[in-house]
Amino acid sequence: MNKIKELWIPRNTRVIVISDIHGELELFKDLLKKAALSPEDYLIINGDLCEKGSNSHGVVHYIMELSATNPNVHVTEGNCDTLVEDLVEENPKLLNYLRTRTRSIIHEWLDQIGFELNEDTKIEEVKQCLMGPYSEEINWLMGLPTAIETNDYIFVHAGLEDVEDWKETDRIKAITYRSFLDHAHTADKYVIVGHWPVVNYSSEIPSHNPIIDETRKIIAIDGGNVIKKTGQLNALIIDRTTDKDTFSYKYTDHFPECEVLEDFHADPVLTGSISYPSYELVPIRKDEHFTLCEQVETIHRLYVKNEYIKQNENGQTHAKNDLSCAQINVQKEDIVSLVDDSCSGFDLIKKDGVEGWIVKGILQKVDQQVTGKVHTKVTSYV
Repeated sequence: MNKIKELWIPRNTRVIVISDIHGELELFKDLLKKAALSPEDYLIINGDLCEKGSNSHGVVHYIMELSATNPNVHVTEGNCDTLVEDLVEENPKLLNYLRTRTRSIIHEWLDQIGFELNEDTKIEEVKQCLMGPYSEEINWLMGLPTAIETNDYIFVHAGLEDVEDWKETDRIKAITYRSFLDHAHTADKYVIVGHWPVVNYSSEIPSHNPIIDETRKIIAIDGGNVIKKTGQLNALIIDRTTDKDTFSYKYTDHFPECEVLEDFHADPVLTGSISYPSYELVPIRKDEHFTLCEQVETIHRLYVKNEYIKQNENGQTHAKNDLSCAQINVQKEDIVSLVDDSCSGFDLIKKDGVEGWIVKGILQKVDQQVTGKVHTKVTSYV
């Protein structure tokens, strides 16, 4: 890994870390407001500015301006941000990618100049059209460091290899490492990563909130924004005081907020979740609202909402997508996010970033300007 940026972050300051924006400019701006970003704060964008969302160009341009006007803004590369390398290197596989993806920064650029891809388009044509008007953005993205090393932290998009010198980590692995929390590293600092949605680690009640693993010295912050149907954009906030650091977080998402009108107590039997790649199910018993199923890959037994079960053409049963199988407790006057109200008997919600089902008929939509999703988990190290 050649592109490592060294940075000294003083005490008595805040560090705000955000990853996996994926082209969602308005969510990003909203999250900066909720985090109350000031010029004195350090802002670390930990990869995947682009792709999958609605405004990758806007995100890149906005962060370029932030970093140009504030020396405390620093950015690492994610795997989605390296797409421009394929353009510059004239990789013909890029065209196959673009033909199967409707949302990409390259699509946005081509639309802005009125260039339409067709079956005869050559990668050389695409490069020639874009290198002029978007050379500044392309060069900026290609110049991003793979990792930022500070006095107490290493920021890298996906993870580090478990090798004697972490700086020998292969660059591609650093931005594509899967499930880094299940592994280890040899760095003597906390490693802060995005890339792998934290909800994939959930075994009981699904949560999209950052995970702080003090034993492994890993902090995973990807809330599954855009990638997961129920995802959110997280900001990890590090308060650096004289003698210790404390961690908290805030998040934002696209879902409407609702007030809970009466208490609901979850059935403790209904817990667990389905996430990538364990979608195949064997139905055991179908009830009015939920079906008891066994996951083929894990052999776990879960109660799956009936509307989220499907059969493929081979007769195999699958969950339609990532899904909470848990019910969660709510109290009157709680403010929650409404994820899905289309099912019978129960609504799918998020409460403080935690996802589950509650009985139907106890929610009332509220003005999103009245409330804010501010959630805190605190730990510390000296």
